[in-house]
Amino acid sequence: MTSPLGPTLEHRVGRATRYIEQQLDTAGTATWEDTREHLAKTLDISPSLTIEPVLRAVIDLESTGALAHDLATERYRRPLPTDPQGAPLAEVAEAVLTLGWPTKADGGHRTIHQTFRALRGRYRHADVYQAMHERLKGRELELYAMKCWRARGELALAATRLADPDTTVAQALVDERKLEAHLVASYIATLGYRPRLEYRIGRDGGTDLVADIYDERRRLIVEAKATVDGLFPAIGQVHRYRYLVNLAADRTLVDRVAVLLPGEPSPDDLSCAASMYLDLDVIWQDGEGFEHRVLR
Repeated sequence: MTSPLGPTLEHRVGRATRYIEQQLDTAGTATWEDTREHLAKTLDISPSLTIEPVLRAVIDLESTGALAHDLATERYRRPLPTDPQGAPLAEVAEAVLTLGWPTKADGGHRTIHQTFRALRGRYRHADVYQAMHERLKGRELELYAMKCWRARGELALAATRLADPDTTVAQALVDERKLEAHLVASYIATLGYRPRLEYRIGRDGGTDLVADIYDERRRLIVEAKATVDGLFPAIGQVHRYRYLVNLAADRTLVDRVAVLLPGEPSPDDLSCAASMYLDLDVIWQDGEGFEHRVLR
């Protein structure tokens, strides 16, 4: 029940649960502040150590139908027949998103409690809490500064969707293009000059191919990929581009080819690519800059 550092979290949750239920049975209501104050005094712990146990106790009690969060009074009480019932978290998450969210760019945010109030009692506080943590956190929303939530940037959303096996092929293609375009723009901003972008490469009897970057100064073609795992799929593409460009010109316009990635590939992947003797460069984003590795 206790440790050298004081009561365990489980013990604190249990004490908070018992106190809330006692208050509901005797006084008819309980409050967040009173429960935290009771816990701090009776367990002789810092007020900061009362937040998580009281939150867990309240969420557990409401999830099991033993408590309701009264929107009008901001007090806890026993549930009434007119109170909202438990709802599927997917439904609650969708309702949360329809509220519209301030973004990181404008510095705005909203707490779970503010979200609960904005939904005007349509859903239980516990369901709003669980939907935001289990369905939206790390996807459409991000949590920062303890309890502040805001919309994730569009690029972060695209990367998350791309890693989700349930994302449709059509959506994945849209997200890939968006991430690759951003990667290319970030890379060329570091060059000090503007190479040719979306360079079209003709094929006899076939649809033109399009290289992301044709850098005439360095006689280099670059293919961008949305994920680090795109290294090997891109190798065949860039060598095909080089072959066709040089074939059409009947002379060597492109000496080398490169793959542009959003992060550093694994050492094994780099070693494997280098062992192919393909005159290949790998460029990856490293913080605000880019690392350019000549493999062979």
